[in-house]
Amino acid sequence: MTPTAPGPIARLALVAAAGICAAGLVTARQRPQAPQTTFRSGVELVQIDVVVVDAMGSHVRGLTARDFAISDRKKPQEIAAFEEVSHAREAASVMAVSPVRLDVATNHTVQADRLIVMVVDDLHIWTGRTDTAKTIARDVLSRLGAEATMAVLFTSGDGSTEPTTDRAVLLEAIDRMRARQSIRRPNPAIDQQRGGGIDPEASMEAALATVAKTQGASLQHFFDNITKYKTLQDAARMLGSGDVRRKAFVLVSEGIAKDLTGVFDSSLTPCETKNPLAVCYHDSALRQMMDAMRRANVVTYSIDPRGKVTSQELALESFGNTGEGEDPIFRWNNPLRQAQDGLTLLSEATGGFAIVDSDNFAGGVGRIVDDLDHYYLIGFYPSETRGRGYRPLEVSVPAHPEWKVRFRKGYRPGSAPETRTSTNPLVALSAGVLPATGLRMRATAIPLPRDRKETPIALAIEVTAPRQALTDPDGRLRDDLSYEILVVDEKKKKVKSAGGLKARVTLSATAGTDALPDDAVYQVPETIELAPGTYQLRVSAQSAKLNTGGSVYLNLTVPNPDKEPLTIGGIALGYAKGARVAAATVTPPARSAPARAAARMPMPQAAPLLPFAPTLDRAFAPADILLVYFEMAARDAAAPFAGRLEILDAGGTVRGALPFTSDARGRVGLTLPLSSLTGGVYVLRVTSDTAGATASRELGFSVSSR
Repeated sequence: MTPTAPGPIARLALVAAAGICAAGLVTARQRPQAPQTTFRSGVELVQIDVVVVDAMGSHVRGLTARDFAISDRKKPQEIAAFEEVSHAREAASVMAVSPVRLDVATNHTVQADRLIVMVVDDLHIWTGRTDTAKTIARDVLSRLGAEATMAVLFTSGDGSTEPTTDRAVLLEAIDRMRARQSIRRPNPAIDQQRGGGIDPEASMEAALATVAKTQGASLQHFFDNITKYKTLQDAARMLGSGDVRRKAFVLVSEGIAKDLTGVFDSSLTPCETKNPLAVCYHDSALRQMMDAMRRANVVTYSIDPRGKVTSQELALESFGNTGEGEDPIFRWNNPLRQAQDGLTLLSEATGGFAIVDSDNFAGGVGRIVDDLDHYYLIGFYPSETRGRGYRPLEVSVPAHPEWKVRFRKGYRPGSAPETRTSTNPLVALSAGVLPATGLRMRATAIPLPRDRKETPIALAIEVTAPRQALTDPDGRLRDDLSYEILVVDEKKKKVKSAGGLKARVTLSATAGTDALPDDAVYQVPETIELAPGTYQLRVSAQSAKLNTGGSVYLNLTVPNPDKEPLTIGGIALGYAKGARVAAATVTPPARSAPARAAARMPMPQAAPLLPFAPTLDRAFAPADILLVYFEMAARDAAAPFAGRLEILDAGGTVRGALPFTSDARGRVGLTLPLSSLTGGVYVLRVTSDTAGATASRELGFSVSSR
């Protein structure tokens, strides 16, 4: 078997590379703003996320800084920053429950306010529990996906996703997951892969023990173990240390058979303490992993898909079919109990908890959701600044010793290692794992399959800004917008950049008053060309009037007309009575601009790519009448193409249908009234059959109650 060597994270690592562009730009770690928190992090300020639950397990609300006591290496500390953070559960939206991929990216929602990385440890889950692991992962996605930006990360590196708000992308990754552990027994953590010499004067028992240890060592197990630790370490580093937004790992794993007692409690690992010259690969990897988690202030919640292990199952789960005969009665020497306890120690050291030896997975996920919904953000400046080693922390509510307080159990002074920074602030806005939320933005991208090599993409960027901030003395609203487009090619691990883009905005004093009386909304049309493939578009913008910027991240698949018998491009929606959002005037850079050329950005078209200004709304009223536009292409057939447009409700029932026939260029335009639909979430599905081939494209939207 070929060992799985430790290496960079397959997809999440690409996120950090988004600042390294074809135009010569370098990576910049974004330190985004948290719109609902005023807590500010500094180089010397130690930040702690604290969860408090009472004796019944209910979260305690309404505490103040005076209620808490913090000690650093047993020395009391003065609280310098404090905030109670609560997230109200939002009503279901099209983003939360639509079964199709999102075609609009936004940084308006609470999802931009916290990041959950679900780490599925497929290297250490028994193949017979693949379905159980999938069920747990789907439940985590269902309960948390609507409230956070999420990523699915596999320790094998196969099929991981980038952080996204698109539940369909995450669900596809979960559905492809397969566990890889061939036997039930947890992997042992053996550093020494070769046996030492046998002392001729040693007893037979000691000699056999040396042989057994060597035979139990597996290079595959070793690399799988180290890869798991390295995956968590790298993911924590990607999250950064200066972002005050809530960050968490949900680790679905069966653990590793290693005693973790004391591993996270000092600068030296237990292995190094016992023998400074010993080979301590596992302890060293664990300490580096925990150090990265602590620096990034990431809490970890672990879920063991084994569930409840009865006494009758203990031997089977502990020793599998290996033929080994340790007595399973002793917990300290039992591989299963070591794995369970290891998950618990790892989680509690970061301020989380583990769901082990329990079949109540749904209840455990509910507890995780509650933890992420309510916590206290506390900061202090250490009274003693000397020394760079590990420092144990203690946080308590002295008046209530019976309450459970969860927090990271220690830290190391100093922030995480800095990455190279870009001189381009727009690139910095798109270089974070989470989008920047300072400037409220939305974006959509609509592929139009007109060319076999480079597909034109109609891109719409929408900005929402306070009306008062844009108002000039003459009563008109004006803004100058600078924006940048990063195109992350997921397959080739490359990033292209289109920079130097500007738009000038001049709106009437009453623009958009009916819909948003306090806000002004304007849209910037843009065009890019991309070869067929899977991408993430990262669009950043800076408002001159507001002196702030933001970014949005959008997953995009560009179809390949050469390989697909029938292709349906992206679907554009618009309002039949005209656009409700003002259009900005784009100021294009010179044709020779290297950044634009690097992303094959064409000059503005003589005619717009779309027949109407697209709306980025996906929530409509029954009185709305929509315009629907898309384009089609076939590999071996010529237009026109025939098909049907269907509206399906959340249960999959067809609630309406329209037949269509394209024109000679494969273009389709339809008018869609919504008056027959009741309140709820729907899917717009376009389907066509041509020359024996079938193609479809879906889009999610919602309709309000009458």
